[in-house]
Amino acid sequence: MNILGGTTMRPLLTCLAMILAGTILIILSYVFVDRQVVWWLVAHHSRSVLFFKMAANDITLLLNVLIVLFYLYYGINVLLRRLTYWDRKTVLLCHAVVIGQFLKEALKVVFGRYWPATFASNPSLIDNHVYGFNWFKMGTAYASFPSGHTTFIFSFATVLWCVFPKLRWLACLLCVLVISGQIVMYYHFVSDIIAGVILGTLVGVCVVRNYLENQKI
Repeated sequence: MNILGGTTMRPLLTCLAMILAGTILIILSYVFVDRQVVWWLVAHHSRSVLFFKMAANDITLLLNVLIVLFYLYYGINVLLRRLTYWDRKTVLLCHAVVIGQFLKEALKVVFGRYWPATFASNPSLIDNHVYGFNWFKMGTAYASFPSGHTTFIFSFATVLWCVFPKLRWLACLLCVLVISGQIVMYYHFVSDIIAGVILGTLVGVCVVRNYLENQKI
């Protein structure tokens, strides 16, 4: 099933099917998986593995720096009117990340979910035994859902997969590393990760599809 091609209705139905399937997985994870995974990881001291901490944080941090640098490079080339075909394709990666992060922040406010662990003074499952959502609760203390890092890497990787087919191995590797790190370090619940996967993938697909449609004009 090709979400990028076909009539307007077919990709729309595919996206709706993804959202529906994802919603079911999120509900199941919320009820049966999230707390169990966190407590199991805490019991096994998973945060002591430095590799997963690096995977959880450093990959997206590095990509953030590269994206800022590329936007500067891209802006200069726009002014000089010397954009290349590769510039126009690469900037899609940056656009997808920016759009995904904007939507992620809006959704965090809507859901207002407690975090698995306390990183500042936020209430959490591990330290305060609180679990669930605080609808339309603003602030980083209630911002676990959806996972921003997962949204970031999947919006980036989806465009990378579609636009640069020879780098699909890299797209898969980045996704596996980031979501593994987020879960093992219990920065997020599994359902937060699922939501980030869905959001990031849909954003990436929409960015690529918009690019392809403009190429036909």
